[in-house]
Amino acid sequence: MLKKYWWKVLAILLLLYTFVAGLGIPMGAGIRSISPVRIGTAGLQTLTLTSYNADYQEDIRSNVFKIRLRLNKNEALCSKSVRTDTAGQILVDFEIPAGQLPVDTTPLGPNKRAPYPLLEVSSPRYGYSSVQSALAFVPTEGEVKADLLCAVAADFADANPQRFPFLHILEETIRNLFFHVPMWFGMMLLLLVSAIYSIRYLRNPQNEYLDHAARSFAAVGLLYGILGIVTGAVWARFTWGAWWSWDVKQNTSAVALLIYMAYFVLRGSFEDMDKQARVAAVYNIFAFATLIPLLYIVPRMVDSLHPGMGGNPAFNSYDLDNALRIVFYPSILAWILIGVWLAQIGTKVLILRQQAQEVNEA
Repeated sequence: MLKKYWWKVLAILLLLYTFVAGLGIPMGAGIRSISPVRIGTAGLQTLTLTSYNADYQEDIRSNVFKIRLRLNKNEALCSKSVRTDTAGQILVDFEIPAGQLPVDTTPLGPNKRAPYPLLEVSSPRYGYSSVQSALAFVPTEGEVKADLLCAVAADFADANPQRFPFLHILEETIRNLFFHVPMWFGMMLLLLVSAIYSIRYLRNPQNEYLDHAARSFAAVGLLYGILGIVTGAVWARFTWGAWWSWDVKQNTSAVALLIYMAYFVLRGSFEDMDKQARVAAVYNIFAFATLIPLLYIVPRMVDSLHPGMGGNPAFNSYDLDNALRIVFYPSILAWILIGVWLAQIGTKVLILRQQAQEVNEA
């Protein structure tokens, strides 16, 4: 019995792991705010930093706290002095050279901006954290003095593997990564399987199981899409300031879900079961064909607040570290397996309902 249902046991264990680890692993330390964020003059500049989930004062007093502004892969601006004020904020002095600083503006990938200038902090107690695109430098007259730049040395402590990395703006909501993103992965896979079943049904309309399976996988896929919209709205409320910002990715996602809702409305519009199944199968294939342009092509053609779109960075090597990966990847598999399981149950229910109806008609 266990050998036959091993994947269902695995689904339950992975889902439990996702909730326990995803919500239980503590958040790492980091920098919540930086002021000012725009530097327009050369000379000694003082940045005021507010920390999150950390008290760096002891490390600063012990001269073991490290901070730098990384301009590119090999060069950085190292701090001249670091201290704290009476409110516990960190005051950092940087000597800003005149001229055009060698800030690398090369994007990390398609539709992703460069992380530089990258503010990096490190301490023995709290590990490493960073803030991407932390400052904006306005070029000034003169040439950059090389002695004001320091080489990037591998002397910063690694992030604490027992904590999630603190990411600027996201903060604790980074845990939504284990729910929002896997929902969309699961939705795409379930709807793809549904479309495949519809294609198979059109080739073999005598096999009613194929129609039931297509309907069930579409239903669970739609459920995952709705959950993806809801979890995305929670994330948008915290990071963008509103539950619904009319962002292009939000709008196209809503349109895609409405198209699939219409699939079920269409099924209920026919009394003849054979005709209902054939028309629904054709519509289901059309509905899946609209997902790719709505979710992946259109959002990339215009500016978007969504990560990975319109120049906004998605999770990458700077913020999706191993502590996140050991929960993120299992969570994707967990939600996919749970979705397949629910779809199988739904298919059996539809078959039993049809058999009961045939018995009553007889």
